[in-house]
Amino acid sequence: MKVNVSPISTFSESCLPQSTLNQQQLKSSSTILESQKLQLYDRQSNNRISLPSQTRECSVCSSEKPYSEFLGNYSDACLHIERTVCDSCVYENTKFLVENTSVYDEQLICPEQNCNATFDFYAIRGILLATGKSHIVFEKYDKNLIYRRLEEMTEFVWCAHECGSGQLHDLQGSSSPEVICIKCQLRTCFTHRTIWHTGMTCAEYDLQQSQLPDDGTCAWLDQNTKRCPQCRWYIEKNAGCNEMKCRRCQHKFCWECQADYKIISREGKSNHRSWCSHYK
Repeated sequence: MKVNVSPISTFSESCLPQSTLNQQQLKSSSTILESQKLQLYDRQSNNRISLPSQTRECSVCSSEKPYSEFLGNYSDACLHIERTVCDSCVYENTKFLVENTSVYDEQLICPEQNCNATFDFYAIRGILLATGKSHIVFEKYDKNLIYRRLEEMTEFVWCAHECGSGQLHDLQGSSSPEVICIKCQLRTCFTHRTIWHTGMTCAEYDLQQSQLPDDGTCAWLDQNTKRCPQCRWYIEKNAGCNEMKCRRCQHKFCWECQADYKIISREGKSNHRSWCSHYK
């Protein structure tokens, strides 16, 4: 017994989640039928009918994954009609960037080939939560994003004693740049973003810093610190990776070659200096 199958009527809405179904997928279903392989048995005759493959090879991990892992785009800005990277790889890539870099919204680019669409906050949230895995990664991303937004406010200052607290300081409404932490009650200089220079005004502190002796102190500074490429503030690196962030002006740069990390995050590691160990 021959069974005639209409591609559109067979590959219908019942085969796809409603949230990912759109007119483009319906229009392309005929092409999918021709290019994919699947065996489906007619219930009455047990004859085999060719339908789209239930699996697809991921272009990143090269594993055969269920077709459902390739449905829908994470951003409306994506131009590709079909995806070649599975949900699992998109999640792992996003998770790695969130856990190991200072990536924020509009800095994470779609991993599909030749697609330069950026993922906004809602896209990143969807990627990190859609798999049903732990919310810890998203909560970290959300917290870092809030911190970044706070640091962009000129009146915000972190406690220099590293208690983890920060607050707004209205310098115009206050006669002093001295900030008392609402958490640990210790004092921070709003102007210099450092521990309060007891007994000195900011001008006197600046004068003292400019008159540092040329002996052991300067030698220590040369050996253990580097200047921020943007504001020239001294920065000490205690541990961790080479992606540094100046606490004074918030500029991010490579500790080894001082390349701008904003450009590196957007355009890749080729923007490190050619002699840098991170250059690719």
